Formats: sequence, C-alpha cells, structure tokens
Amino acid sequence: MPKTQQEHEIANSRLLKAIEMIEKETEHKGLTLGELIELLGEMGHAVLILLLCLCFLQPIPLPGISTPIGIVIMISATLQFLNLPPWIPRQFRQHMISQKVLHKTAVVARKIWSKIERFLNPRLLFLTKTPTFRFINLVLIIISAFLLALPLPIPFTNTVPSIVILSIVFAQLEEDGFSILFAYFMTFVMSIFFYSLGAGIWTFAQRPWASLL
Repeated sequence: MPKTQQEHEIANSRLLKAIEMIEKETEHKGLTLGELIELLGEMGHAVLILLLCLCFLQPIPLPGISTPIGIVIMISATLQFLNLPPWIPRQFRQHMISQKVLHKTAVVARKIWSKIERFLNPRLLFLTKTPTFRFINLVLIIISAFLLALPLPIPFTNTVPSIVILSIVFAQLEEDGFSILFAYFMTFVMSIFFYSLGAGIWTFAQRPWASLL
C-alpha cells in the first residue's frame, strides 16, 4: 500500500530529527563512525546511509574517509534488505569524521531535503516494494558503495556513486519509483564514467612501456 500522509510525516520528521541530532552532537567536536552509528541507529538504515553519503556531494574526493564509509554503506544496505539492526565491524568504529565534515553534511542534508521533499511521492511502487527490484536496488547500492570506497584522488569519483545511492535511499524513504528510475539512469552514467576513467588510466600506464618497445 502507498504511504499515508501520516507515514510521510513520520519519515520527514525522522530525517529532520537525525539532522538536528548531528548538528547538536557536532557543535564542538567530530564523531567516530561508531558514535555516529549509535546516534543514528534508531533512525533506520535509510537515514544512516543518506547522511553518510551527503558529505560526498562535492567534486573533491575524500579518500581518507570514503573507504570506511563505503564499506559501512554496503553493510547497512545488506542489513536493511535482511531486516536486521545497524552494525559495523569493530575496526571501523574508531574512525573519526571531523566536526567540519559532519556539520557541513547536516547543513547540506537540510537544504537538499527542503528542496526535493515535495517532489517525492509514492508511485511506481513495484520498483521499491517487489523482492526482485529490492534485490536489484541492493546490488546497485553495493556496487556504488564499492566504487565510493576506492581511494581514488580524482574529482567526482565519490560524487557519482553517491548520487546513485542517494536516489535509491530517497526512493526507499518515500516509496518513489521515479527516483529509482533516476538511479538506474545515473548507474548508466556511472558505468560510462568509471569505464572511461579506467581506460584512461590504463592508456596512461602503458605509455612508458610503449616508448621502451
């Protein structure tokens, strides 16, 4: 069944509450990943993944934090699919996210949600509810999170996978199949982007050997 107005308001208030909690907790200090999971765990996997992704919506890559966050997103998406509570490996719990990054993430989250929330509506529900498409969406999040986790110091290598993940997460929060279709389109764009990047790196790596031959 489509979400009722009450359910929509609950999802909306849950995200805004998570943003307020981050703003309050990071007023003077950063948080470890473990602390962030404990803080947002009760909000649900979708809110957690969304807020973890938002700090990558800028062209400059963040290789220092992209790898652990990418792995946490893969784990959280899988646990969500299996209806299990949030959890991350012990070795990532002490990884620090700076106060500046977290505060900026909260600000960006509030701005983005205020602009797009009114455009998200329950539609094309088979893309968000049927087991087949739920599994496909999980696979796309895992692939995107894996690419996000790669420590590549190249502009937009964090941004493009984040857009795919965020599109799917927004669709999950509001049961909006149109957002899933946008995620599929961005997956195609992401495939071309990383294929071109890989081909360029391979061509560049071959140049010294070609000159020797």
